[in-house]
Amino acid sequence: MISELLFLMFVATAMAQKDLSVECGSDYWVTVHWRPGLGFSQKVDPSRALLGTCPPSSLMSEDTLLFRVFMRDCDFIQQVMEGRVTYSNMLIYARRPELPIITQSVKCVYDSPVGEESEFSTEEQDENVEKQETFNMEIMNPDFSGPAPSLRFGLGSSIPIRATVEPRSHRSLRIYIKSCEFATDADTRRATQVHPIIANAGCLMESKSGNSSFLPRRHSDEIRLYLEAFRFALGEKIFLHCDLEACVVQSLSVHRKACHYVPEKRRWMLLDDPSQSYTCTCCDSSCPRTDLMIDGVSAHKVLGPFVIVEGSGSLDSRSSSERGMSESRVWLLVFVVAVALVTVMGVLAVSYYLCFWRGGRLGYRPSRDLLTKY
Repeated sequence: MISELLFLMFVATAMAQKDLSVECGSDYWVTVHWRPGLGFSQKVDPSRALLGTCPPSSLMSEDTLLFRVFMRDCDFIQQVMEGRVTYSNMLIYARRPELPIITQSVKCVYDSPVGEESEFSTEEQDENVEKQETFNMEIMNPDFSGPAPSLRFGLGSSIPIRATVEPRSHRSLRIYIKSCEFATDADTRRATQVHPIIANAGCLMESKSGNSSFLPRRHSDEIRLYLEAFRFALGEKIFLHCDLEACVVQSLSVHRKACHYVPEKRRWMLLDDPSQSYTCTCCDSSCPRTDLMIDGVSAHKVLGPFVIVEGSGSLDSRSSSERGMSESRVWLLVFVVAVALVTVMGVLAVSYYLCFWRGGRLGYRPSRDLLTKY
């Protein structure tokens, strides 16, 4: 087995650079020496570095990190093509929040023994698995207890969104929203206006410019968020286009995350584990992208049409007939109260006139002396 698993190659560009060396073992262990290249004024902080989801094993010198990891423990991506197995991953170093992260790809390629089955799914396998999963996405009412009764939202109101995945097996899946955008057509190619909502593999961009945010998960196979209705195509039909992904619950990575911006803390926060929010530092720049998935499935969903209108900023969750009935009841109540108040005031006025004013003077007769005196 070991003799058949011959190491073929690793990234040529990595070998050409002095700041990275990679040794891929036949036992699926990989040793990486990496110098992030921070410059003379900065020291390397091991707590800011990752290989996939694995921290460094040690700090070899002031500027060189050592990773000694097992490929199947660090969120390596596996691809099987033409009898070869490729394992790829990303080195990440998160600098200060105002600086972009440093990334470097790592790749090892092996011969695949004939008849050996891969423990990880390939792209082709994922396409077959996707047909077995059911993705759902809908606009909800404010407390997420059911679908939204109306798809008209006032400026500044919250648009509740929920996405779920129903696995067809006993495995537990965690769902992510990789990307979303508003468009004025169900087909983005025909849309006259398009605006990104979620980008960079799970960064809620609207959370930095408005009050949009992810909500705490109740279940791993569900993700919820509030989108603030902003000034986009007012009065026109709007569609929400989203790419969803679900995978077996595992450690987090920069390729698969849910991040939103917290203004009070002035930084991006990771939904599922705030202590690992460094994976969100690329949201302000460009996060590494990959088209491969480990044991995952994906789907594209389109919601709508819905409409954003000028309004008070509260969610319009009632139908027009319900609003008409409610308004008529209010005016009826105002009319009844006004009539009752007028009636009471009239009764009091008449009673006062009869009992105190006129009633007190019924027996009064002016004296003749008084009449002739003047």
